[in-house]
Amino acid sequence: MKPVFISALLRLVVSTFFIFLINCSVLEAKVVTYDIDIDYKTVNFTGKDVQAMAVGGTIPATTIEATEGDILKVSFHNKMDVDTSIHWHGIILPNDQDGVPYVTTMPIRAGGSLDYEYPVAQSGTYWYHAHTGLQEQRGIYGALIFHPQNKTLKYDQEYVVVLSDWNDENPDQVLRNLKKDGDYYALKKDMVQSWYKVFKYKALWNRLKQSWTRMGPMDLSDVGYDVFLMNGQSQTKIGDAKPGERILLRIINTASSSYFNVEFAGGDMEVVSADGINVEPFKTKRMLIAVAETYDVLVTLPKDQAYELRATAQDGTGYASGTLGDGELVTAADIVKPNPMLMDHSKMDPSAHQEMDHSMMRHKVPLNEMDDYKQLRATQSTKLPPENPVHEVILELTGNMERYVWSFNGKTLSEEDTILIRKGENVRFIMPNKTMMHHPIHLHGHFFRVLNGQGDYSPLKHTVDVKPMETTIIEFEADQEKDWLFHCHNLYHMKTGMTRIVRYKGSERDPKLMKAMREDKPGFFHDWYLKAYVSPQSNKVDGYINYSDVRNILEVEWDNNYTGEYEVEPVYERNITRFFSLFAGGDFERDDDDEVTNHAIWGFRYVLPLLIDFEYRMDHRGNIQLGFETTLQLTDRLQFNGEYEIEFELEDRWNYDDAHIEHDYVVELEYRVTKNFSLIGNYDSDYRGGGGVRLRF
Repeated sequence: MKPVFISALLRLVVSTFFIFLINCSVLEAKVVTYDIDIDYKTVNFTGKDVQAMAVGGTIPATTIEATEGDILKVSFHNKMDVDTSIHWHGIILPNDQDGVPYVTTMPIRAGGSLDYEYPVAQSGTYWYHAHTGLQEQRGIYGALIFHPQNKTLKYDQEYVVVLSDWNDENPDQVLRNLKKDGDYYALKKDMVQSWYKVFKYKALWNRLKQSWTRMGPMDLSDVGYDVFLMNGQSQTKIGDAKPGERILLRIINTASSSYFNVEFAGGDMEVVSADGINVEPFKTKRMLIAVAETYDVLVTLPKDQAYELRATAQDGTGYASGTLGDGELVTAADIVKPNPMLMDHSKMDPSAHQEMDHSMMRHKVPLNEMDDYKQLRATQSTKLPPENPVHEVILELTGNMERYVWSFNGKTLSEEDTILIRKGENVRFIMPNKTMMHHPIHLHGHFFRVLNGQGDYSPLKHTVDVKPMETTIIEFEADQEKDWLFHCHNLYHMKTGMTRIVRYKGSERDPKLMKAMREDKPGFFHDWYLKAYVSPQSNKVDGYINYSDVRNILEVEWDNNYTGEYEVEPVYERNITRFFSLFAGGDFERDDDDEVTNHAIWGFRYVLPLLIDFEYRMDHRGNIQLGFETTLQLTDRLQFNGEYEIEFELEDRWNYDDAHIEHDYVVELEYRVTKNFSLIGNYDSDYRGGGGVRLRF
């Protein structure tokens, strides 16, 4: 035989042998099956019956378990009258099994079923949840545990601890409330940042610095929750641990928007895993767990008592509690409720009462000096292949709290949806957080290195907390294909636009998904929201209607007295940046001499330092008006609203030689009885003094 033929024959035999071995291992793999219903469920966490959504009849959902090397097959049956979905959070799997409707997987239709099947290629603590609308907040979330083939940790028992947040309000209404006012829940949380508190806590300089840089009052959370849950209860018993036993706790933060400070009353926790990946063990008394993160910790019960595991919401508005062991209760330490006016964002200690040093809040501060994750160290090198080309992407985390729009690089998903990468690249995301909020950033289908100062041993994670006014850098090898979601895992931030699709160049999109998207028109993150108020008062009636999406605003503002005077201004406004917008519309007015004037108007609005809203407008005759408006929160419920206008009114069109200058102003005190009802007292230069009420819708 010719040598070439012999060589080819040998290669064929070897490759056939390896294929045979692979097929044998697949055939020998254990198939783990689950058959689970998704349906409505009435729950009562607060003393009020509320309709929720449950997977397998429970909240949290049925815990799904398998072992590394198994084949997992799960059939979900949607018994509800709306579509739903299931995403496998942190799992490396085939793209079509990832569970994001219209992006990787079909939705689970109302009344229909969907089968998932994929090989379990990893071990660790993970979770699964809906990726449809705000259903995760309503109960569709549960633990996903993949056991290792060879156990390396020594412990006696293990327990799953699922943390979550709950609000009796429908989450769609919660989002509508936030769209009306980003600080809508501040009063409920006792987090109103008033000028009374500025002077009480001697924080004047801090507030002036914030206002000068056009930063609004900072906060740690958006939503005011009714209760926080651990394994579906505000207080629960965790297993049947005995004194002296070493316990592995698999802690999963499935909350929609709450971070938790977790502490064990029985002593230090030994962290052994983060996001399902083992790390070099280290001990800690308390740990902050971001939304969507998981941690495995080892604890030991010192003696025959019950020890509390407490998960306190980062904003200090409540906690969930579990106990290990039996006997006299040993409680975890109370955490002082944070004061956002005095917090030092360079440390983010929930009990800190220090003035913020804005010189430490620039994203150029070295990452290893500012990182939450500095203690996380991989157990082996995570260095990326040095021969791969490096692709850097800058993704600024941006937002507008006043309009409650969240974005990357100032653009929402509906405006810019993809980040293009190539297979074989080392992709590096540089993420400066330009907002005053924490953002838990999650990448589907990949693990990334968090550059935390550990060099080649930087930890691998699938979710990372990006702190306010700081920069986080992550990197990963592009070793997949097709489309994968990348987003903030704060459910309300994701819903309003802080999302992208990481797309591999050259990958074809599934025609079935594209067809379903065209037919269903899900309209990702392009919803319109309405807010309005009307204020009947003794001297006038004024009102406002605003209907807006991400960039476009349709609004009507009016006022009138009881003798025939009125002014109505319908405009269209286009938001360009957080601080700048353009508008055009009309001004229709009747004065006290019964003279009616109708003008076309156009101009711009701009936010000045000290959070003063400035407006420049011109009408079709050349009249110019400059307006200034501000709001000062005096106490928790009392606020001052002020407007001042200077108008250059022309006798002849476009002739500024004989311009007549007029001054108009309105000063108002508003006392909020509830979020939707206020008492008003005002003085208007046109309508004189008066009082009444304001109703918000």
